[in-house]
Amino acid sequence: MTDPRAQRTLVKSPPELWAEVSDPGSLTRHLGEFGEIRITRLDPETTVAWEGDRVRGTVELEASGWGTKVTLTAQASTPEPVPVPEPVPAVAEEVAEPV
Repeated sequence: MTDPRAQRTLVKSPPELWAEVSDPGSLTRHLGEFGEIRITRLDPETTVAWEGDRVRGTVELEASGWGTKVTLTAQASTPEPVPVPEPVPAVAEEVAEPV
């Protein structure tokens, strides 16, 4: 199965869009549905890798004619496995009979 992907060409220059997507506050405004957004990698002027509470992805920018092609990908985060507690051994209780 492929990751969800959206692609649009916007009539804005790559530097204009880079300023928008490389700023954590601005990126959070656009991707806030995914929870708190953290930028994990920046490749200047081309790629922003990000992660949220439940998902992670990238925003890629590429000059295209009179604008910029923007590609957004997203992938569900794999939750950390929850450790299963060890079973507690049953303790045999002595039952005293009344005397």
